[in-house]
Amino acid sequence: MSDPSHLPPSPPVTAPILAFRDRPVLLLFSDDSTLFFALRMRDILRAADPGLGIRMGWVVTENALSYRQMAQLLPEGPDLALRGKEFEGLMLSQQFRAILTSRVYRALSSQLRRVEIAAAAGRPCVISFLGGLDFFPEDGYFRRRHCDGVYLFPASNIAAYETAAKGWDRMWQEVGFGHPTFVTPHILPPETLAARQDIYFFTQALSPSSRRGRMHMLRALAAMARANPDRTVWIKLRHLPNENQKHLHLEKYDYPSLMEAMADLPSNLKTTVCTMQQALDQAALGLTCTSTAAIDVVRAGVPCMVHLDFVDSYVDDLVDPMRKLFSGSGLITSLEDMLHLRATPPDPDWVADMFCPRDLGERVLETVNRFAERPFQVPICPHLDPF
Repeated sequence: MSDPSHLPPSPPVTAPILAFRDRPVLLLFSDDSTLFFALRMRDILRAADPGLGIRMGWVVTENALSYRQMAQLLPEGPDLALRGKEFEGLMLSQQFRAILTSRVYRALSSQLRRVEIAAAAGRPCVISFLGGLDFFPEDGYFRRRHCDGVYLFPASNIAAYETAAKGWDRMWQEVGFGHPTFVTPHILPPETLAARQDIYFFTQALSPSSRRGRMHMLRALAAMARANPDRTVWIKLRHLPNENQKHLHLEKYDYPSLMEAMADLPSNLKTTVCTMQQALDQAALGLTCTSTAAIDVVRAGVPCMVHLDFVDSYVDDLVDPMRKLFSGSGLITSLEDMLHLRATPPDPDWVADMFCPRDLGERVLETVNRFAERPFQVPICPHLDPF
C-alpha cells in the first residue's frame, strides 16, 4: 500500500449537528490488531443497537496495513482517513457520539490533555480498550489516564488500575470490564468439533524470539502432521513476510522462509493467511505460544493449547508474562501432550475473570450516555487555536 500520509485531506465536516444520541460512533484503526478490534467492536455495537450509526476511521499517519490486509478485512474501505491535525476537528465538530479505540493515538491523547477540550460540551466520549493481552499493563494504564472510559481485563486488573490512578489528575472517567475479543466463550456442540479435522498454529511476530525456538515449533508441527495424515496442520501467519514493515512488532524469522530451509516436510503441513474467523470456523484444535490468538480460540469454543516450553524460551521476554497470565487457565500444555493432541478445557474461574459478559455493547453505550450527562461542561469555542 502506498504511503497513506500523502492522501488528500478528509473533506471538512459539513453535516448538520445532530442530537448527541443520534450521532454515530467512530472506531479507530491503523494496523491489523486495531482493525480486528474495530471489526469486533462494530459487531458487538450492532448487536446492542441495530440502528446505531458506526464509522470506521483509518489513522493513516500511523498506518501499518498492507493493501491485501485492508482488502481482506475491510473490503468496503474506511469511512474516514485521519491525520494528526484532524483530531481537533473530531473533538469539536459535534458529529460523533463516541470515539472507541484500542490504541491511544498520540494526536488523540494530545487533544484530551487540553482542559478546554476535555470539558467541552457536546464533544464525543473517548473510550479506550486494551490492545489485547497486555503483559506489561502499567504503561498502558498511564496512557489511558485522560480517556473518558477505560475498559480493562482481566476483571482482577481493575483494582490495580484504580490504585495507579490515585496519583493522576483525572477528569470524568469511568472504568469498566471487557474487550470485544474477550467475551464469554461459545459452547460448540460435540458433533460440530467431531466433524472437524484441521489443526491451526497461530503465530506471533515476536515469539518464539530465536530461530531455534521457531524451528522447535516447526519440527513439532511437522511431527504432528506425520502422526495424523488425515488432518491438515495449518500455520496461520499473522502477515506475509514482505508485509507490515511499519508494524510495531516486526518478525525477525518468518515461518515460510524457515520452512523453505527444511527437508522432507509432510504435505499436510501448510501455511495460510486466511482470516482469524475463517480459521476458527474450521479448527478442531488451536495451538499458540504467546499470541492473543489463544483467547480467540477459547472464545470460539475450540480446544486450545498454549505451549511455552520451546527451545530458548528462557530468553523470550513474553514467556514468563504469558505463563503468569495463563497460570490458572489449564491451557498451558507440555510438548508431550501437544504432540499427542491432549487438550484440556479452560478453568471456569479463569474464564470468568478473563472473559466479560456478552452485554459489552450495551454497557459501552451506557458509559457514553453517562458521559453526556457529566457535570462541568463548557460551551465549545469555535475559535480554539490548533495545538
